[in-house]
Amino acid sequence: MKYCFGPVPSRRLGRSLGVDILPMKTCNLNCVYCELGITEKFTCDRAEYIPVQEIKQDIETVFRSGRHPFDVLTFTASGEPCLHSRLGELIEFAKALSGKPVVVLTNGTLVGDPVVRHDLCKADIILPSLDAVLPRSFRKVNRPAACVDIESIVQGMTDLSRQFDGEMWLEVLLVKGLNDSDEDIKALKKAIDQIKPCRVQLNSVARPPAEPWAKPVSSDRMEEIRRFLGSRAEVVVDFHSRLKEGFLPVVEVEILETLKRRPMTAYDISEILSIDPEITSTVLDKMLRNSLITKEIFQERTYYRPYAGNKK
Repeated sequence: MKYCFGPVPSRRLGRSLGVDILPMKTCNLNCVYCELGITEKFTCDRAEYIPVQEIKQDIETVFRSGRHPFDVLTFTASGEPCLHSRLGELIEFAKALSGKPVVVLTNGTLVGDPVVRHDLCKADIILPSLDAVLPRSFRKVNRPAACVDIESIVQGMTDLSRQFDGEMWLEVLLVKGLNDSDEDIKALKKAIDQIKPCRVQLNSVARPPAEPWAKPVSSDRMEEIRRFLGSRAEVVVDFHSRLKEGFLPVVEVEILETLKRRPMTAYDISEILSIDPEITSTVLDKMLRNSLITKEIFQERTYYRPYAGNKK
């Protein structure tokens, strides 16, 4: 699989077959908490960054094989997927091929563009992010390109919510001391009341971030914020597996392809590939010895990444 990955156990969606439609870190934000690191290609320009036919072929190959059962197909990116100018075409193709619900994960920065909203309306579920509404907090947390405007984002999400027949789940990621003040949360609630998403999912720093000083908000504060935001809001808790079968045996190349998307724990890998944790541990130890991967500790958990010098 070149562009498809997983299925990944999603805390929100079940078994999600991911489709990464952009080159690594092509984005218009440079979020302090991003698990993929610092943005490399900083842009607001929509383009066919990866040939659409290559992505379609990869989706079709995975689907026709029948070896990767999934609940939803999720368009995402190692950056911002709405930057791909043919996203709408890809959504239509995936829905016609698989018959499964199609989800789009987006940072929401381009929804002020009517063409982008038209593309997104072809999906079944849209998960846009809105971490901060106050301009100073937005700049601190998301570090946007100059072409990104928070007022346009909020208005674009409001327009999208009115146009879209599916479900919009708004994701908010809170970073301690940057966007979790009472003033921030009051402004956020005002925007949420205007946008009217189906759900508001609160998250915090849970994986090694781009900036090591980016810290998670306490569980007590998260719960306090959830109560203030009202009945739409929920705190997203750690995923506990409901996957018991249906994945191929683990091989090193699959682990590497998965880790290219995001850092993971041994537990994450075991869940994605549905294998015994002891086997996962053995394979990871071997990959560490062979300098295929590295590990780091964050919040008392061990995460694995591809070794920087590994070109596989």
